Amino acid sequence: MKTTRTKSLPRGFTLMELMVTMAVLSIILVMAMQVTETARNAIRISEARAVNDTIARRAFDPLAHDLGQIVIREDARIEFKSQAGNDEIAFLALRRGPTTGESIGNRDVSLISYSMVENPKGGTMFARGSLGHKFDDAGSDSLVLDATKEFPPIPESNLQPVSNNVLRFEVEYLIDSATGITRETTAPDTSADLRGIIITVATLDDRSLRGIGASRLPALASKFPDATASENTLKTWTKIRDDFAKSGLGGYPKQALETLRCYQRTILIL
Repeated sequence: MKTTRTKSLPRGFTLMELMVTMAVLSIILVMAMQVTETARNAIRISEARAVNDTIARRAFDPLAHDLGQIVIREDARIEFKSQAGNDEIAFLALRRGPTTGESIGNRDVSLISYSMVENPKGGTMFARGSLGHKFDDAGSDSLVLDATKEFPPIPESNLQPVSNNVLRFEVEYLIDSATGITRETTAPDTSADLRGIIITVATLDDRSLRGIGASRLPALASKFPDATASENTLKTWTKIRDDFAKSGLGGYPKQALETLRCYQRTILIL
């Protein structure tokens, strides 16, 4: 007797199987997106760190070069203005510079200053000022070797931007005292016992500056306190920066705060 076989039809997926598959694929997709976003943020922060390293180096290098040629004499005045917020420094250096008449001084001496000034584009910028010395200098803008006489003001036209990316600028001093070399936050009256300067800066790359906006930069800068005798300024600022990067700060984009960096350099004066 011949038996007949029924041909089985292909079995399809059930609705439950499709739903489980879609759920698994969704979980995999979410995990892949998280990994991609984490990698993207890591790359962004790494790139910003490299940019900020360059910004800090460009801020430190000219200052170190000028201080390497500082005029050290008992009658050569040095002005260091320690103040709330950003500090200012001014000194005589063996370099030629532009005069108030926009010519170049014919003596190899000029007044050099470093300070934070108003940026025409908004916010502040780290600037180098220079006022050259001429043989026939006379009047209120003359450069004289007199430690008791304040330096003349440097015209705005003689200010050169060093960096638009410096948020904070703080100065400390290494003083040769009876107990050895000490770190001081108060400016010395003369250069006789000055052995070095410690510069601390906080920087932001261009993308972060745009993300925060010029109007909010002063308030952010105020979060970084002045130097104190009991605290290492770089350590204090770095902790504040790390807290901002981790927890954020109201009104500021967290991605911009993550790329903020703090640096310090000690410049010895021999």
